[in-house]
Amino acid sequence: MTPYDKFLKTVVDVHYFDQHASVLVALSGGVDSMTLFEWLYQAKDRLNVTLSVAHINHKQRVASDMEENLLSKKMAELGVPFYTAHYEGTFSEEKARNFRYAFFEEVMTTQHISALVTAHHSNDLIENFLIRQIRGSRLRFLTGMKPVQGFGPDEGMELIRPLLSFEKSELTATTYFEDASNSENEYLRNRVRNTYLPAFSKENPRFSENLASLSEEIGLAMTIVSDSMTDFSGAKIIELIAFNQETEALQYFILQDYLTQFPTLEVAKRQFDQLLHIIRRQGQYLHAMSAEYNFVKDQYCFYIEKRTNKIEFETSLTPFVLGEFSQIAIPDTGEIIIRKRLAGDRVVINGMHKKLRRFFIDNKIALKKRDNPLVTVDNQIYGVLDVVSTDLSKSLKHAKIKRTLYYREKR
Repeated sequence: MTPYDKFLKTVVDVHYFDQHASVLVALSGGVDSMTLFEWLYQAKDRLNVTLSVAHINHKQRVASDMEENLLSKKMAELGVPFYTAHYEGTFSEEKARNFRYAFFEEVMTTQHISALVTAHHSNDLIENFLIRQIRGSRLRFLTGMKPVQGFGPDEGMELIRPLLSFEKSELTATTYFEDASNSENEYLRNRVRNTYLPAFSKENPRFSENLASLSEEIGLAMTIVSDSMTDFSGAKIIELIAFNQETEALQYFILQDYLTQFPTLEVAKRQFDQLLHIIRRQGQYLHAMSAEYNFVKDQYCFYIEKRTNKIEFETSLTPFVLGEFSQIAIPDTGEIIIRKRLAGDRVVINGMHKKLRRFFIDNKIALKKRDNPLVTVDNQIYGVLDVVSTDLSKSLKHAKIKRTLYYREKR
């Protein structure tokens, strides 16, 4: 059986393209992607699909523009739509990858293409496993790439990797571009491919095979873990009672799974361990995890929120015409100031003078509300919006000479 025959049998038997009429091929121009394109082009009538091609010019080599032009010309001759984008800015492997997939998603969305196909093969699985080990990735990220997974914002869009059962030596493209930078060791992937894997293979010729087998075993183990925490998967808020009923081992993976909802949030192992410790102990917690996200824990649950999600209020001395609102009684005269809490602020609640901070703690006020604005008149605190009215305000509640401050959250 030729490599092409093996490819055709694989995609037909596994039904990769049964639900797809249009396919976008990620085409770099190297032997991997050119083989994938040639095989798909040869099989397109058998598979009943139409092909389009997406190419990224990373602008990192002198030959990049020439390669783009030649690929464009070849696709025009074959009648295959060709979409291209130019990478700009400081180059890194991660930034380039994010740029590529964002462009692929854009093309698929605008051109109504339901399947993206990439040329990842078995050698890539092994390289990725070792790279992630070197970078200290967690267990769940050592499971290898899936042949098919959801992709993009629309239901039914998929990323398909039909070459994962193929070794690089089986790829048959006769026309392709050789990237000279692949022989250089500036980037980690090249060092893994050119130096580390050959060195380990000298110690054990079956080293790559063993890595692939280990990745498969990890995948099976993670399937069991995932099946055990289906009640938590995808949840935006994790209830503490349910979380604490699980074993500590499963709690570890529940938190890992929760964090995957925030792909731009990088959580080092030390920070992860700290979060787990905070969740398991008593007390509330509010922490800025990054410039973008807060971690919040109250007495009922924990969650991660955008830091821009601060509670804001609008106030008025006359009732709002529409919608619900709350109110605080204040003196008829005196300067009204609505301000943030200051260190040492004291309030009178139920006849007791307390520091505001102690009042929050004793009454288990949610951490998010502890930054709500204070209402003061002539430097006396009459209330904290959406938290409490002080004795000063309550004494005015039925007085004839008073003002009423109306407030509600901004929508």
